[in-house]
Amino acid sequence: MVSVSPAPPPGTVYAATCPPLPEQPVLREAVTADVCVIGGGFTGLAAALRLAQAGRDVVLLEAGRVGDGASGRNGGHASTGLRLKQEELERLYGLEVAHRLWDVALDAMTHFQGLIASGLDCDYTPGVYRLEHRPRAVEALSRHAEHMRRHYGFEALTPLGPADIRQRVASDAYCGGLHDAASGHVQPLKLALGLARRALEAGVRVFEATPALAVRDGVPAGIVTPGGKVTARQVIHAGNGMTSGLVSAIDRHVMPIRNYILATEPLPPPLAASLIAGGAAASDSRFVVYYFRVDRNRRLVFGGGETYSYRDPRNLADFVRRHMLRVFPQLGGVAVAHAWGGTLGITMSRMPYVRRIGEAGLAAGGFSGRGVVLAPYMGQVLAEAALGRSAVFDLFAGLPAQAFPGGPALRAPLLAAGMAYYRLRDRLGL
Repeated sequence: MVSVSPAPPPGTVYAATCPPLPEQPVLREAVTADVCVIGGGFTGLAAALRLAQAGRDVVLLEAGRVGDGASGRNGGHASTGLRLKQEELERLYGLEVAHRLWDVALDAMTHFQGLIASGLDCDYTPGVYRLEHRPRAVEALSRHAEHMRRHYGFEALTPLGPADIRQRVASDAYCGGLHDAASGHVQPLKLALGLARRALEAGVRVFEATPALAVRDGVPAGIVTPGGKVTARQVIHAGNGMTSGLVSAIDRHVMPIRNYILATEPLPPPLAASLIAGGAAASDSRFVVYYFRVDRNRRLVFGGGETYSYRDPRNLADFVRRHMLRVFPQLGGVAVAHAWGGTLGITMSRMPYVRRIGEAGLAAGGFSGRGVVLAPYMGQVLAEAALGRSAVFDLFAGLPAQAFPGGPALRAPLLAAGMAYYRLRDRLGL
């Protein structure tokens, strides 16, 4: 058996396999702009790009490097739809709103596919398997596929029984699933950096290593950084789970959680081809979800595992590898080349948190695992709202948003309790 390296190289496999963006300057002076965008991930980059294309003078502030948050660290699954199924949206909001939300979800995927068609190379590969680990829940997948076909005209979902799924995913961990032909997967850092290059070409002034420390509300607003200040007529809050302490309303509604991923060494071609049929990605039905795909370098990229605090496990590679082997025990002799963590934003409802913030601010975040498609789209939605066209923004802003109880001070214990509860449910197959 090949032992796993106790200390794979730091950083993601994505950063190791794509050209970096040239370093952008640190803000060290007072500047003015039409719009200040806080956050250099999918949402902020897409918003800045759209606003610059509309002729606005845009400054973008990123606390680290562009794409270094969840946008450049996630599993790369580009999924159609929102985090909640349409049946649940119908129950929560009624048929009319549920259908409007589905139309928006389709528009988000059209926007995403348009980025790829326009030449933004991010290794897009079609196909996703939705895997079910609970035998009693397999029949519900067929009902869901039929519901989507009959009531929404969506015919991309194919139900798969136990024999079908084992022919497509080389694992005994699952007893059924769906093939989603309308979804796919990408190299997410390539997507983020592609958006960043386009934003720079459009004239966006990007400042890295420049966190926003405080925002003074008003028109114009003032955004304070360690070495400078931005005065802007509008502010786009696009930091998702990465700007805790900046805006209390966002902190109450978007919780940052840690997620962990590994990438194996390149697999022998026959083994790589055997794991998931057709080059598709896969995710499962656990609350603490497992998600995985084989990338274009024949590496298995596998995400899974949870912690009860914001501290990373001491050995990330071994931590995630234990989960990988529950799905693919045949990979026991395969070495881990990279292992990393990242912070994403979730909401109580698992629906995006979209709101106006004070006099000058617009915010969107909490994509709850659907950010590859939704975050760039919501960046465009924020930009359109800033330009005075706010129909989609207003749809999401009108949805109820439940705050996390206790506020930021109780995030860690609430996270521990919640993850322990759902981990038990997953183990019991509930």
